[in-house]
Amino acid sequence: MTTSSSNEPFCSKCGSSLVPLDVPHLSAECNKCNKTIHFVRIAANKDGIEVQKGERFTIPKGFIQLSLDPASNGKLFRPGLSFLLKQFFLANYPKTAKDFTLFTDSLIEEADLILKNSKLLEGLDLDEEADGKTAIDKIKEDEWSREFYAMCMGAYTQQTKEEIENDNATNAAWSGYMLGIFRGLTIVTEPQFEQTLWRGYLSNQVVYDAAAAASKTPAEAEAIKKLEPLFRNLDEATLHTLVESNLPIGPRIGVKNLPEEIICALAKWHLSSFQREREQVEKNKIDRRANTELRIKWLALGVSLIVGIIAVVRIFL
Repeated sequence: MTTSSSNEPFCSKCGSSLVPLDVPHLSAECNKCNKTIHFVRIAANKDGIEVQKGERFTIPKGFIQLSLDPASNGKLFRPGLSFLLKQFFLANYPKTAKDFTLFTDSLIEEADLILKNSKLLEGLDLDEEADGKTAIDKIKEDEWSREFYAMCMGAYTQQTKEEIENDNATNAAWSGYMLGIFRGLTIVTEPQFEQTLWRGYLSNQVVYDAAAAASKTPAEAEAIKKLEPLFRNLDEATLHTLVESNLPIGPRIGVKNLPEEIICALAKWHLSSFQREREQVEKNKIDRRANTELRIKWLALGVSLIVGIIAVVRIFL
């Protein structure tokens, strides 16, 4: 195996890349030039990359990124989404009480970064007293903005630190509670996060809006809009019976002037929501069980350590 003696990106003999690619790729020794080349070979079924004997498959560092952005190259399944959401709230949290001061320092830096990157405060130097006062006045104009939440997070973080230093437990607990609220609000109002929440809300309306847009008469559109609360009030057994009976649903629920195909489609969509809710409940149970088992393991370990310490002490007494 030989490597390129110069910085040329492509081999003059075989034309292959002599430098690693910025996408998932293969690497191997070329039979023509005896150099390490980097390339992509699409599988015959066009589903992924085909790796052959003697080739190395590489995913470049940073290529796979987990994000709520649907354009991201990393696609999330439901468990992955839950994992990512937990990271937003739990990443870098203080593991012990002694770590809390360092954690608050990082929150103050986070709040400052949000404000310094804000388009609302563009052109202002927040480190200058005059611009700082102007920034505060601008931020207070909209108490529903992410900038306002970030400013409050920074203020309550600083207050929490001061109350701890003054040994004022009650005030420290209260300011810490307020800190948690405003930190959560800065997370959920992050543009990509907020947009994802909005998409989720819209997904519950899109079936009705699409059906209404396709309606031929105003009466059909009005009937479709009224179906949502109607179906929500039906229990799963009733809804299952309506769907699986293969009989017209409209007459049995009092909906007229609407094609039966549309009513049936909406009923099936609502029926599937019961299964989605059960899956979420089961997942929550699994998460709680895992957390409980982890606590028990740590408790057992702690008890074992205490027993061991007592035994050692008895030996030396």
